[in-house]
Order: sequence, then structure tokens, then C-alpha cells
Amino acid sequence: MKQILSLTLLASTLAWPSALRSDDKPFITTQTPLTLLSVNDGETDIDWRKTREGLNDREVKTQDSITVIHLGPDHPPITKTVYGTVPSSILGTPTMAMSADGRYGIVANHGFRGRTAVANLIYPKGMPVTNEDIRPGDLAKQKLAPPLSNMLSLIDLASPDLRVVDRVLLDDGPIHVLPHPDGKHFVVGAMKNFYVFRIRNGKLVEISRNPQGHGLPCFWISPIGDRIIATQGNPGDKPARIHWYSLVDNQVRHLSEVKVKAGVDTKLLDVTYILRISLDGKLALVCQSSMPFGTELCDIPIVDLTLEIPAITSVIKHVGHGVESFAFHPNGKMAVSTCLGKYKNSIAVLDIASKPARLLYHLDASGIGQGIEFTPEGDKLFVGSSAASRIEVYDVVGEYELRKNQKFLKTGHGHCSLTIGPRYLPQ
Repeated sequence: MKQILSLTLLASTLAWPSALRSDDKPFITTQTPLTLLSVNDGETDIDWRKTREGLNDREVKTQDSITVIHLGPDHPPITKTVYGTVPSSILGTPTMAMSADGRYGIVANHGFRGRTAVANLIYPKGMPVTNEDIRPGDLAKQKLAPPLSNMLSLIDLASPDLRVVDRVLLDDGPIHVLPHPDGKHFVVGAMKNFYVFRIRNGKLVEISRNPQGHGLPCFWISPIGDRIIATQGNPGDKPARIHWYSLVDNQVRHLSEVKVKAGVDTKLLDVTYILRISLDGKLALVCQSSMPFGTELCDIPIVDLTLEIPAITSVIKHVGHGVESFAFHPNGKMAVSTCLGKYKNSIAVLDIASKPARLLYHLDASGIGQGIEFTPEGDKLFVGSSAASRIEVYDVVGEYELRKNQKFLKTGHGHCSLTIGPRYLPQ
């Protein structure tokens, strides 16, 4: 018995240097220089803060923040967090926008809170809270993050202080912003309009404003750039609806509603919102429920985008008590979703190449998972946690296997969205 134990220990000892060499840096690396932009909502801590009397503490004590992390093949992560310059909200799709060269980040913020846990909070006296509180000259200040403002913020991700170089106030509630695949334009989905912007000389310039009457949108743009799919609804609408739009010559036009095909065993709930289009543009995954409450496990409806009128034609059943967001691996076979939990979260690994698509397994993750992105090469997955204020890392092994890395990346308080792009390298 002792001899067998000795041989086992010897084998483990000999294997250890080899294992070390397989990850030959004592820090998180990426194959190419990348930038992660984490947007962080200071309001999220009210979920677990209590007063001395044991009541929910409704006073906001933490400012919103942004965290920028530069990663590369030969250096430790370079991280900087700045508080109080960019307003943000966890209520919306957990990703924002980055310019094609990695120079700029764009963050959308809105004042809509509905009947959520972050409604009716008490903000510090004297600070601007809404658009109406912003005075002439305020927009030029760095320290400005009105939590209930309807604002777009343009951030210079290459500057040492992560300088906000432009802000745009809207009389609308911008929920989400995404880069257009053409690398030049940015689409903003708001409660009354879809907007198209460009960056010119470090400023956001509005190109078009396209009215829409279907309510608060969470949306995604097709890889070609000519279509938009959006989950939408006005406060109190049940269920939320999914809509299909054209995006041609910077003009957004409604085409059809996306419905569940007869015979498909799923439904849309009133909290259906976040979705994402696959890298080949053939399907979209939809969060049936983005709230981690209730006893039933929610589905992931799948929209077939190859149809002339897209429809939900299949479903992955009973994935989690709440599903928040998706990421697609470059191999076109694996997708991952975050499954919500207040203190303990998980991620679900999906096989989207099989017919029908199927759930493979779950892995542990920290609470209230939000942003989720693969590296361009597909060797790592980043998953942001609001409860832990961190970005966790999973190594990709083979076509469908993920292994959780013990190393992680810290963010500002209350991570709420994650965007990935190239690291800006001046010419």
C-alpha cells in the first residue's frame, strides 16, 4: 500500500511541472492584446444592505464606476477603476459598445426603474440625479454620473484616467448600445426610438432617429448588419414581445413580430428580455425569464432567423431559474448562458450544433451573473458577477468543455455589463 502511495505521489510530482508549463504565466493571459470594459452599477448593493433596525437600507452609498482591464500574452492584467464619471444601470442588456479599434467605449444609461428593487432609492443630497438636475457646463466635468439620467457616455479607453470625452443627453430612455458590424456606426435602443450614431473627432454624432412604438428594447444586430431583433414591452405589458427590424442606410424599420411556432412547447413571459444572435446569424437565443425567482426552471427559446418571417421553432427546456445573457464560441457549436442566483450563480453550457440544440451541463459561478464574452480565439470565457464584483475566467478545453480558472479579475462595485475588444495601439 505504501509503495502504491509513493508511486502515486511521484507521478503527481513529475506531472506538476508539465501542468505548470501548460499555463506558463502566473497570471491571466490572452493570445492577443485585448481590452475588457466592465460597467458597474453602485445601486446594486441595496439588495443586501440593512439598517441597524434590520430594514432594507434605501440610501445609495456607492457611485457607479467603470473598470478597464488590458490583457495580453506577456504581461499581468493592467486594471484601472474610476468612480463617479459614467452613470450605468443593471436594468438592461449586460453589454455595451466599443469602437472597432478599441479606442472608445460607449455606455448607455436610463432612468427607468419600474417596480424593481432599485426603485425609489434615496440619493445623496446635492448630487444631480436626472437630466433636469444637470446645469450648463456640467457635461464638461469629469465627475458627473447622474444615476437616473438618460445619457450616453463616450470614454477614451486609452487615456490614463479613462477620460469621458463626450456625453449626450436624450429625452428618451437609452437601454442598450451596440456597435454596428461595419465598424463605423453604433445603434442605441431607447424606449421611443432607435438611434444611429458615429464617432467623429472624439464626439458622438447622431446620424438618424427612428421612432418605434413597441417599448423598452433589448436588442442584437445581425452579423451582416441589416437586421435587428429586439425583445420589447412597455411597463405592465404581459407578455413582452419579440420584434424583427431592418437596418438599411442607417434607417430602422419594423418588419414583423416574432412568434412561437405552433407545436413548440414554450412560452414568452412578462420578464422575457435579453437575447443574442449567433455568430453565423442563423439563430437567436432568448432569455425566457431574466429574474432568479420562482420555483420553475425557465426555457431558452430559439429563434430561426433563416425564415422569411423569423419565428421560435425550438427550445432548450428547463435551463435555470433565471437566464441573463449569452455568449457564442467561435467554433459555432458551443454557447454559454448565465443562470441567475443571488448568492450562488451558474453558467449553462449549450450544444447549438445538435438538432435540436441541447443543454450539456452547468458550472459554478459567483452570484448575479451579468456580462459574458469569449476571447476572439475562443480559448477563454469571461463571466462577470455583480454580487462578487469580479470577472471570472474559464479555460476552454476541446469543443464543449470549460474549466474554471482559480484566477479572476476584480471590478468596481456591482458589475453590470461586460464588453470585449482589441487593445488600442496608436499607429
